[in-house]
Amino acid sequence: MSLRYVSPLHSDDDPGGLIGQALAMGPEFPGPAEDLLLAWSLRLPEGGEAAAAGSLLRRHGLEQGALPDDPCGRLVALLRQAAAGGGLARRGRRGGWRGRRGLADG
Repeated sequence: MSLRYVSPLHSDDDPGGLIGQALAMGPEFPGPAEDLLLAWSLRLPEGGEAAAAGSLLRRHGLEQGALPDDPCGRLVALLRQAAAGGGLARRGRRGGWRGRRGLADG
């Protein structure tokens, strides 16, 4: 089964157009930027965040410059961090029985 996105902002580096829609909203984007960035990163191929973030920043002319103190500015700051290789939250769960299995032993 393949996934088909209907957003006109959809691209390989922005599946579903999530980032493009938030950037188009500008100061009206309510955030939180971290949630949007996580949803975006989960739609990308594993390890593709840095290249995709860099491409989005170039496309929207946001590679550098001052950022507003609002959720949209926070989103751009996080994209810049991802593009620089700063990484995003790792995929997968932390904890669970695998994280606790050593506790019963000691």
